[in-house]
Amino acid sequence: MVKQDLLQRFIFDKAPVRGEFIRLEASYQTIVKQHVYPKPIRQLLGEALSVAGLLSAIIKFNGRLTVQFRGKGKLKMLLAQCDNQFNLRGLVKWDDALSTYEDLMESFNEGILGIMLDAGLKNRYQGVVAWSGNSLTESIEGYFRHSEQLATKLWLNVNDKVASGLLLQVVPAEKKAIEDEQNAALTYLGQMTELALERDPNLLINASGEDLLRKLYPDEELRLFPSIPVAFKCTCSRKRSEDAIRLLGPDEAEEELKNKNSLVVTCDFCNEEYVFDRNDVEKIFSSQDEPPSTTHLH
Repeated sequence: MVKQDLLQRFIFDKAPVRGEFIRLEASYQTIVKQHVYPKPIRQLLGEALSVAGLLSAIIKFNGRLTVQFRGKGKLKMLLAQCDNQFNLRGLVKWDDALSTYEDLMESFNEGILGIMLDAGLKNRYQGVVAWSGNSLTESIEGYFRHSEQLATKLWLNVNDKVASGLLLQVVPAEKKAIEDEQNAALTYLGQMTELALERDPNLLINASGEDLLRKLYPDEELRLFPSIPVAFKCTCSRKRSEDAIRLLGPDEAEEELKNKNSLVVTCDFCNEEYVFDRNDVEKIFSSQDEPPSTTHLH
């Protein structure tokens, strides 16, 4: 039986290549149902969530990795986040004129795609991903090739129920001769993967873990690490909502209360609503021991 939400890491015993596979079902379904997303947006969000999960497994850190796009075209914003516990969440904002997946891909030429790593105030990293080819797959491969000097191959597949991804990457090496050997091994394994996926285009969707790898690489010796459960989890909270009200300031909060009997803070990601009446708001501004967060996204 296929496990619904997992990340599987593995390494080839006789080739200097490591890999990861991610399969999202319950978490993917939860995230895409939090907003009314058209089909092309659901596909893109599934791809971005898969990428965020795969990249989080490559990097050892305590914090959150974000795949983010901000643009001026039909695609306004894409956020896919995964923390070191493999909790996922995601969000997309777009122009109503967007109608096809091709429209989405074209929109990536009108903005900035980046990978951000937040491991605390003193340990933050942001890398800009150059849009290349006409897919998220090619662009992420290009980022690792040019920015990280690590040859990488990536495959993504998303349908109405499942989002999945497979990543192969050379093991970092210092000597040029070893680097050439790595690249040759990755090319060979990449070709094997392509052939298997040509025979069964839905293999990444329908198979998982050991069964998938046996079908992809029947003659290769692999070491599999224990699979890691992946889940949806939002970081919004009543405390973060209080911080958002503090950012409004007492005058603007009071103006809002004049028009309504309460203030409602809605999480951009999961649509959870936090309701504050007048007494709640008064308590927020009477006790400001901790400075409010400056972020507007929960």
